[in-house]
Amino acid sequence: MFSLIISLIITPKWETSFAIIHTVFEVFCILIAFSSFFIIWFVSKIQKLNLILGFGFLGVGILDAFHTFYWQGLGFYPTGYYDLSAKYWLAGRFFEALSLILSTTSISRSISRYKGVTFTLFLSFFIGFIFLYTPHTFPTLITPEGVTPLKIVIEYIIIIMFICFLYRLLTGHLQEDIVTKKYLLLAILVAIPAELCFTVFTTITNFYNVLGHVLKVVYYCFFLQAIFAGYILFPYKELQLSNERFHKVFRYSPVSKSILTIKDGLYIDVNDMWLQTTGYTREEIIGFTVNELGLYLGDVIKKSHVELQRGNEVLTNQKYLFQTKNGIIREGLFSTQKIMLQEEPCILIVMIDITDQVRNENELLRLDRLNLIGQMAAGIGHEVRNPMTTVRGFLQILSEKIECSKYQDYYAMMIEELDRANSIITDFLSLSSNKPSNAQFYNLNKIIDDLFPLLQADALNADHSILWEKLPVSDLKIDRNEIHQLIINLVRNGIEAMKMGGRVTIRTFSDGDETVLAIKDEGTGIGPEILDKIGTPFLTTKEQGTGLGLATCYSIAERNNARIDLNTSSAGTTFFVRFKTVSEA
Repeated sequence: MFSLIISLIITPKWETSFAIIHTVFEVFCILIAFSSFFIIWFVSKIQKLNLILGFGFLGVGILDAFHTFYWQGLGFYPTGYYDLSAKYWLAGRFFEALSLILSTTSISRSISRYKGVTFTLFLSFFIGFIFLYTPHTFPTLITPEGVTPLKIVIEYIIIIMFICFLYRLLTGHLQEDIVTKKYLLLAILVAIPAELCFTVFTTITNFYNVLGHVLKVVYYCFFLQAIFAGYILFPYKELQLSNERFHKVFRYSPVSKSILTIKDGLYIDVNDMWLQTTGYTREEIIGFTVNELGLYLGDVIKKSHVELQRGNEVLTNQKYLFQTKNGIIREGLFSTQKIMLQEEPCILIVMIDITDQVRNENELLRLDRLNLIGQMAAGIGHEVRNPMTTVRGFLQILSEKIECSKYQDYYAMMIEELDRANSIITDFLSLSSNKPSNAQFYNLNKIIDDLFPLLQADALNADHSILWEKLPVSDLKIDRNEIHQLIINLVRNGIEAMKMGGRVTIRTFSDGDETVLAIKDEGTGIGPEILDKIGTPFLTTKEQGTGLGLATCYSIAERNNARIDLNTSSAGTTFFVRFKTVSEA
C-alpha cells in the first residue's frame, strides 16, 4: 500500500523527469547492493557467512549499473540498441534469483572468498560486454511500443525462481538466523509483484513501470536490512547477551574463579566468591601479579606452565594452600584451564575452599577413633581393673611384712605402675561417648575456685605461676567431675609446654549465648604438622605421654554441650572451651 501511494504521487513527475528519477532509484539500489556485498565480505573475515549472497549482490550491483547507464531515458545506448538496458535488467534479476537459490545449497558455505569474488566480477563484466558488443546475438526484449513476449516469459521464469527460493527458505534450507530469514522473506514477497509490474507496462512512463521501480527500492531495502540485521546487528546483540551471561556466570558463581595472564601471572579479573574467600577487594587484586600478592603457597602458575608444555591445557583438582588477606592459611582444590582473551593466552583458575571440609573430615575421623577406643575401654575396663586391684592389694600386704622390707622400693614401683595403668584405663573410659552423665547446674567460676589451690600447687612445683581472671558467668548444666578433669588436663598441658618462669592464665567470660573458659600458656606454640591432628588419641609430643589427655578433653567437651577452639603462635597457645548456655527452666 505504501509503494502504491508513493507511485501515484511520483507518476506525474515521472512523465516529465523520468530520466532523473529512474537514475536516482537505480543508483540507490546499486549502493544497497554494493553495501550488502561489502558487509558480507568484511564480516566473513571473522565468521563463517553465506558468501553466495554477497557475490550475488556484487553481480547484481554491476549489472544494475550497466542497466542504469544504458537506460533509454538517458540516451547513452548505441543507435539501434533500444533494448540494451532491458537485457542488463533481466540479467541482473536472473543473477539475483539464481544467487538466492544457490545460497540455500551446500555450495554457499564451501566457496572460497577470493575465487568467488573473482568469478563474480568476471561473469558480470563478461555478460556486460557480450550484450554491448554482440547485440544481435540475443532476441529483442523491448521496443518503443512496449515489452516483447520473450521478455514477459523471462520475467515469469525469474518469478518462478523467486518462488522456488521462497519455498526453500520456508522449508529450512537456508542456514541463517531467524532475523536474516525474516527480512529475506519480506524482500521476496515484494520482489515478486515488482517483477509482475515489469510484465505489463507498455512505455517507460507507464504507471506500472513506476510502481515496479518503487517496489524494487523497497525490496532492496529489505535485502539490506536482512544483511545488516542478520550479520551485524543480530550477532552484536547475541554477543552482548553472551557477554552478559558470561559476566553473570563468572561474577556470581558459587566457586572462586580468577583469570590471570600466562606470561606474568597478572590478575585480569576475579569473581565475588574469590574476593569473599580471600578477603581482598577488587582494587587490591586487578593489575597485580601472583608473586606480588603472595596468595598461593604452592606455585600454581609454574605447575600450569609445566602442564601446558606437556600439551595438557587442563589441570584438575590439585590441592594447594593459599593465604587470605589477614594471613590465615587455608586449603583449596585448584583446577586450571588455558583460555585466549584478546589473543593473549590466559589461565582460568577455579578454586574450591575445602578447609572446613577437611577439618570436618578430620573431626569425624577423630570422633570415630574416640568412639572405638571408648567402646573398647568400656568393654575391657572392668575385667582389667578387677585383677589389677587384687594384685595391688597383695603387693601392699607383702610390702608391710618384715621379711620383705628390703624390697620396699620394688613394691612401691610396682604399685605406682599399677596406679598409672589404672589412670590410663580411667582416661580410656573418659573417651566413651556412652559414658553415663551426671549433669547438673554448676557455676564455672565456683568449680575453678575449688580447683585453684590444686592448680596453683602444680604450677609452683614446676616453677610456674597461674593467673585467674574471672568475670560473672551463667550457671551451666555440666558434669562437675568431668569439667574438673578437663580443666586439670588443659592447665597441666600448659604448664608442661612452658619453660621455667612461665605463666598460665585462666579466664572465664560470656560471649553472646556462650560461656567461655580460656586457658592460655606462654609456650612456643603448636606446630602446623600437629595442629590438624589435635584431639586424636595417642597423639603426644611428651616422652612419657599417653596421647589421651587432649582426646579426653574433646570427649568431655562434646558430652557437656561445648566445643574446643584454639589459637596458637610462637608466643603461646590458648584453648577456648565454649559452653552453650542452657536455661534452668
